[in-house]
Amino acid sequence: MNQTARSCTKITEDNTNAPSPYLSPYKDHILKPDVRHSAGKRIEDHISPYPKTSLAWELLTKVSHISVLWDMAAFTTTERLRMNDHGRTHAQVTAASALTILDLLCSSDIKPDIIKKGGDLDDATLIVLVSALCHDIGNAIHRDSHLSHSMMLAQPILDMILPVIYPDPKTALLIRAFILSAIHSHHGDPKPLTIEGSIISVADASDMTKGRACHSTDISTASMHAISTLAIDDVIITRGLNRPVEIQIVMSQLAGMFQIHETLIPKIHAGLLKDHVNVYIPLQDQYIY
Repeated sequence: MNQTARSCTKITEDNTNAPSPYLSPYKDHILKPDVRHSAGKRIEDHISPYPKTSLAWELLTKVSHISVLWDMAAFTTTERLRMNDHGRTHAQVTAASALTILDLLCSSDIKPDIIKKGGDLDDATLIVLVSALCHDIGNAIHRDSHLSHSMMLAQPILDMILPVIYPDPKTALLIRAFILSAIHSHHGDPKPLTIEGSIISVADASDMTKGRACHSTDISTASMHAISTLAIDDVIITRGLNRPVEIQIVMSQLAGMFQIHETLIPKIHAGLLKDHVNVYIPLQDQYIY
């Protein structure tokens, strides 16, 4: 069995006997610990079958200086701009969510674009991981033009890690192009032009649990995005009934709808996943996308 098929089979087996989320009323939902606390472990679980991606994770987290950029991005956005977190934890939550979405798409035979260019699932996983971890580091410079800043700051990181993983310069350049494309389009404007970029955009918007806005509990100074985020208890990314990906948003108050309508749905619609994703709100027992 090839690597892609093995990964897809695992996803199918994991969900076959799971209780259907559509049959349980909202009051029966048992909240798990905030997804932000388990992101690193979830990343490692996803990438363990993939040697190239595992090496990229090790180089990024243990050798590169990306942690400095994550810390500065968090400082700029939370302390100076009173925004939601855009630092280390947000990067890792985005990466974990993006890897989940990638696996679900793969299991429905929706192939990442790097595979169409001769790559394999390990390459796709690496692109998604590295793009997610680097997508917001430009906030370390400034929120304005942070897409361009993120690409600029990512390039020396890519110069360090990609030649170690891809000795062939042409292959390394192709992987770099995919990563930079995903970083550049993670806001949905400009529109993502690859499956990998579309995954990053949706995963980025999916980080909306209240833990992301813990700095903004003062309503007089918090942004509307922060107030909306404080109403969201959990985000569950799972297989849908009719589409490969379903994003369930568990909220205590309808203020959470602002974040969904202003950020998540526009990013889904902007990329290449709009026909592959549903959004379900247990509080209303309703699909809104």
